[in-house]
Amino acid sequence: MARIVLAHGILGFGSVLPLQPLNYFNGVRDLYVSMGHDVICPTVAALGSIAARSAELQRQVLARWADDGVPIHLLAHSMGGLDCRHMLQGNAALARRVRRLITIATPHFGSPVADAVLHPVFPGLPLLAPALSGLFANDAGALLDLQTRLTLQDAAVQGVDYLCVGCDAATTHPKSLVFTLTAALGGFASQPNDGVVGLASASSSNATATLFQTWPVDHGGAIGWPSGGLVNQAGLAAIQPPADHLARYTQLLDALLA
Repeated sequence: MARIVLAHGILGFGSVLPLQPLNYFNGVRDLYVSMGHDVICPTVAALGSIAARSAELQRQVLARWADDGVPIHLLAHSMGGLDCRHMLQGNAALARRVRRLITIATPHFGSPVADAVLHPVFPGLPLLAPALSGLFANDAGALLDLQTRLTLQDAAVQGVDYLCVGCDAATTHPKSLVFTLTAALGGFASQPNDGVVGLASASSSNATATLFQTWPVDHGGAIGWPSGGLVNQAGLAAIQPPADHLARYTQLLDALLA
């Protein structure tokens, strides 16, 4: 039995009972638990800074598992990957317990979408940027930390193995209206991206050649919410994880625990 942390991204959530069976990592926790693993899905501030989110993530991890020498494995989506990197950089004792961190669609070098929301300059999208700015008005911590940058915010910690998964929505069908708009807003629709994160930024070396895997999904599809989302589906089918999604995470588990 392995100890696994599923770290959510911006605007995400962990295990919230009133929302069940809705889950951020659609079906993944149940899949891993059915395999006999001990899995936690901490909820951190949806719009908080990396520092605030990582502190809460650390608190919940340590509250669940005492320092008994048993390894911990981290699997993170989007901003959750940055939270994990910051947590490991700031706590050497915890880092010594972590075997591997796998990030999925994490903007290691930031996202042009954050830039555009903080500094809207696209007249072709007059409504989307102000609407998003209003959404984040009460807590810009996340957006400030997600701006594009030339260097990593937190370097790799010696002894921890880092693997990066990127996503390219070029072949997804039907297309998600939301992620089509965000890619246009960020001005990187012509480059490989998942609607929020450029494929190169998803690699901690900022080079797509170093990606462990590239998935043919958008930012939502990476966690089991298919392109087109709830608009193109009905009833319970809208919240059931696609078979290929669970297959990807089954394969990823082998890498996480290797």
